[in-house]
Amino acid sequence: MNSPDVKKLKQRNRRVLITIALVFVLPLLAAKLVLSLGWYETGVSQKGHLVDPPIVLAENDNALLPNTWRIAYRMPAECAEACENALYVSGQIFHALGRQQNRVSAVAIGDENSASELPALPADNTVSLHILPYVASQLAELPEHSLMIIDPVGNVVMWYPGSSDRQEVVMRGRDLLSDLQKLLKLSRVG
Repeated sequence: MNSPDVKKLKQRNRRVLITIALVFVLPLLAAKLVLSLGWYETGVSQKGHLVDPPIVLAENDNALLPNTWRIAYRMPAECAEACENALYVSGQIFHALGRQQNRVSAVAIGDENSASELPALPADNTVSLHILPYVASQLAELPEHSLMIIDPVGNVVMWYPGSSDRQEVVMRGRDLLSDLQKLLKLSRVG
């Protein structure tokens, strides 16, 4: 081979090698850039707020609650509109579960300063009131009027903010229902 042909062949080989290297390196550099600039949002499927740090109920207190998944609400001293909305929605979520109802209970948890009775709720509402002072104090770490999901083992898994606007609470109740259905589908307990 003469010298110009060898030179052209080397250039062509170099171009092919650089092209192959770029095919593998450019996507890595693009991914690094996207991650470092914060353009990528991680895939989050839950709609509620995860409880962090986790709240774990004492074993003896957990035994006093139904041995199911729980839609829980911490009772305030006086049950005003936000309280009534949360209790109403927790009962409606229970009914929306359909055949999964036997795996879930709607509970209101209070202490000695909480309202001693539930407000007037629809006749088909199944929310039960439990006076558990230590549990109520643990749940006080979460925002007032929040609905919570508590697993059968006693872990407070997620919480959803409450509101005095019934429509807003109903929309958050839909989020709770969606998350609870996913948890029930994946869970082997309760």
